[in-house]
Amino acid sequence: MCDSAWFSVSRKTISPASSGAGGRYVWPLLMAVLFLFGGVGCAPTTKIARPAGSDVLEEQQWQRIEAEKVYLERNAHLQDLAWRIRTAGVPLCPDDHIRSVGWVWKDTATLDKKDRTLFSGVYGLKDGIVISHVIFGSPAAYAGLRELDVIRSVNGVTIPAANASEVFVKSLEAVSMPMSQQHLVLEVERDDQRVTLDIVPVTTCSFPVVLIKDDDLNAAADGRATYITAGMYRFAESDEELMTVIAHEFAHNSEGHIEKRTGNYLLGSIFDIIAAGYGVNTQGTFGNVGGSLYSQDFEREADYVGMYYLANAGVDTGVVNAFWRRMAIEHPEGIREHYNSSHPSTAERWANLKATHEEIEQKLVSEGALLPERK
Repeated sequence: MCDSAWFSVSRKTISPASSGAGGRYVWPLLMAVLFLFGGVGCAPTTKIARPAGSDVLEEQQWQRIEAEKVYLERNAHLQDLAWRIRTAGVPLCPDDHIRSVGWVWKDTATLDKKDRTLFSGVYGLKDGIVISHVIFGSPAAYAGLRELDVIRSVNGVTIPAANASEVFVKSLEAVSMPMSQQHLVLEVERDDQRVTLDIVPVTTCSFPVVLIKDDDLNAAADGRATYITAGMYRFAESDEELMTVIAHEFAHNSEGHIEKRTGNYLLGSIFDIIAAGYGVNTQGTFGNVGGSLYSQDFEREADYVGMYYLANAGVDTGVVNAFWRRMAIEHPEGIREHYNSSHPSTAERWANLKATHEEIEQKLVSEGALLPERK
């Protein structure tokens, strides 16, 4: 049996004048429909237990805090793995070097005011640049930097507590240059005490890795950075699989694929412009065709060069192709070749990676340089 429900509708919203000749029938019809749903429409029949409003708010806050903690834990794990590739892969990114210290930081000013108190157990009570993670085996770790340290000065430059990001990033520019010999002298606040640390940065590939709060199974590169979704993070079953994803995107960056795709798009767009001059609207067809030119080859190259990033980082490249078998099982539409696809089939990628592993193994046996073969 269904409970009754009542609806309130203003009669002014419907009038015969606005409804045509049959307008006088609209209102009775509408009331009949509302009565039908109100009197006959089904609703829950149990008396649901409802919590106090404070219980909902407290649980909401707990869930948000735990979600932030889990994100930071996953991001810390990702940064530790990426560090191995960034440092060992220096020979593979000759045009993209930077001096790094190995940390993850948070400007507390980026938090909403209402969230600052909520996340005090995550980022501490001090405002400013807070260290949320010190990468394992990094110069920052060796120098004694700790989580929740607050950066108060960099090489004599005071870092303000409010809106510190701009000053902090600018203070790192000189010491981060590839040819710089500068040390990084930090003054940090730790448990109400000031501690001075002397850090010697090391040369790494310049590509930061960003963990995106997105459940899609995806990863991307933009020529400067690498982006990995939370969905991809969860899909990877091992450190080696996560590093496979990172290395693939690093290869896109170091091989200049994004710039090449942009160049191909612009080249194709020239023909769109010429056609427009003759009154023909191509709707960007030539530009899109140009942008997709060699896209599968770029993916093959990223797989190939990515394997060398992994080999230089000490990863057994023989386990990598299993990742693509799992990907094929979860997404079988990618198993067979599609001429209009931007990526090779998962079957081809598995075979290509197997061949690359054999190539790398031969170089390891002969103690040859772990560098990709070039045309």
